[in-house]
Amino acid sequence: NGKELEPEMSVELANIQEGDVLHVDPKSKKVTIVMPDGTKKVIEMKPDDKLVDVLPGVEWSRNTVRKSNGKELEPEMSVELANIQEGDVLHVDPKSKKVTIVMPDGTKKVIEMKPDDKLVDVLPGVEWSRNTVRKSNGKELEP
Repeated sequence: NGKELEPEMSVELANIQEGDVLHVDPKSKKVTIVMPDGTKKVIEMKPDDKLVDVLPGVEWSRNTVRKSNGKELEPEMSVELANIQEGDVLHVDPKSKKVTIVMPDGTKKVIEMKPDDKLVDVLPGVEWSRNTVRKSNGKELEP
């Protein structure tokens, strides 16, 4: 039933029956957190901890937290519900990125983009048929 057993319990009081399977789990799990700037922190979490309470420096309104497999986690999830295991790596990613657009006339505008935004939708005033858009490294982007 998942009930935690106490070390001083008798076998009878713990209601251990023939054929029962006893699971030994660590009381806490060490997890690596990778912040948006690439810094890594190792923290310990208990199964009943809520993620919002144990992830240091995460602004949930501005960031998403995901496991290495890409699964996005919610702030109110417990460590157990999120199925976080010893040694897992959690990635903190901004929900949006601020970028500067330099228009042909030299004017600059700072906008926010979300990872799933389409360039054609978030680059206001760009006539894709008449202009190319490229990153500072010279790589041309497609709408």
